[in-house]
Amino acid sequence: MKHSSIGLILFGAVLYVAASDRGLTESKDDVQSLAYGTSGFGLELILAKLEAIEYRLQKMESMQLQLQKIEDKIQDHRSSQRQIVTTLQKHQSTQGQIVAALNQHRSSQEQSQKEILTVLNKLVNQVALNLSEDHNRDQEVNTALHKLNIDVDNVHNITQQIMNALPQVHQITEILQKQCPVSAKVDYNSVFTPTEVSVPQPPITPKTTTPTAATITTITTTPKPKQPPFSSCKDVPSNISGTYLIRVNRDSEPFEVYCEQKTFGGGWIVFQYRYDGSLDFYRGWNEFRDGFGDLNKEFWLGLEKVHQITSGRKHEFVVELKDFNGTYKYALFNAFEIGSESKQYNLKDIGAYNGTAGDEMSNYKGRKFSTKDRDNDEDSRHCAQDREGAWWHWRCTLANLNGRYMNAVNRKSMHWYFFNNNKKGLSFSRMMIREKEERF
Repeated sequence: MKHSSIGLILFGAVLYVAASDRGLTESKDDVQSLAYGTSGFGLELILAKLEAIEYRLQKMESMQLQLQKIEDKIQDHRSSQRQIVTTLQKHQSTQGQIVAALNQHRSSQEQSQKEILTVLNKLVNQVALNLSEDHNRDQEVNTALHKLNIDVDNVHNITQQIMNALPQVHQITEILQKQCPVSAKVDYNSVFTPTEVSVPQPPITPKTTTPTAATITTITTTPKPKQPPFSSCKDVPSNISGTYLIRVNRDSEPFEVYCEQKTFGGGWIVFQYRYDGSLDFYRGWNEFRDGFGDLNKEFWLGLEKVHQITSGRKHEFVVELKDFNGTYKYALFNAFEIGSESKQYNLKDIGAYNGTAGDEMSNYKGRKFSTKDRDNDEDSRHCAQDREGAWWHWRCTLANLNGRYMNAVNRKSMHWYFFNNNKKGLSFSRMMIREKEERF
């Protein structure tokens, strides 16, 4: 219907245009002839145009169908998008639930961790308290044992003095017996006590009066004699550790040293001893040169004495160490010598290492000794001040045995790095030298 109406309208328009275009002045024949020809041509033209219009209309219908299909696809796509959006919203909701659950789990886990850490801290504090108590008990035991060793050494010294004095007592007794037969029987227990005798004195010329028991008793109160000096602790005949007098050579003054007579076969001169931190080792040059402390407690013998001892005879060197857990290690070197004060008491020789503590000395061969008031190291820092410990510093040291007495990892502590591969403070340090068989 729509196409027929359009065709009739077009047909009428064409006829009207064809009729109006012709001039009125022409003759009727010409008009008729022309009208006949024009009407035939116009119909053909109209039909051709109608066909073109119909083709275009068909094409438009086809395009409308395609557009409808496209629109349907768009609708389908939008529907799919809505489904995807709905799915995503559901997924986001699920994800939110999962995140909430994870946060709740994390919160519970953090709370559990806090509770565990609280329990662990309590346990650590309790363990530290127990260790501190054990350490205090160990210190008390070590102090008691040290005092016992001193008492044993004193008894040995007194016994030795008694044995040295007996020949002189016998001589005095014989003189008295010759002067007065009545006193021939002398009870030594009544007139002789170990604490009163040291080294014998020359015989006393008796008076002309008859000696009495009181006279004999007076003999035993003579001044205490001096112990004969030994050339080294190795020459001491006793196997009892203690203080002995040694003379390095005939021209030198004798001085007392502490001889360790049991460890590694005995015969060792102790020149550094630390075991309870009661003595401050952060001192100056003069004190390290001359020595300080008590030979029966913590002490430093003195660099000058060690130089005199090692310069004339070959010596070996040992370092004994313990940590606060009681672990014992040692470092033994088959040679040791230090130079004079003019050489700044340099570590002149240090031999081959053997032991369990690690070699912390070979690197310092030739290095000068440094104290807090004398900087002889080769570092930009003043190592003896930085480590608070005098030593044969080079670029400072990993063996700070004159450092602070502390149970902590600290560069200023009394440590020997290779003991535990750290700078943890040690509880015990003893440095000793012993004369070797061969002499210069």
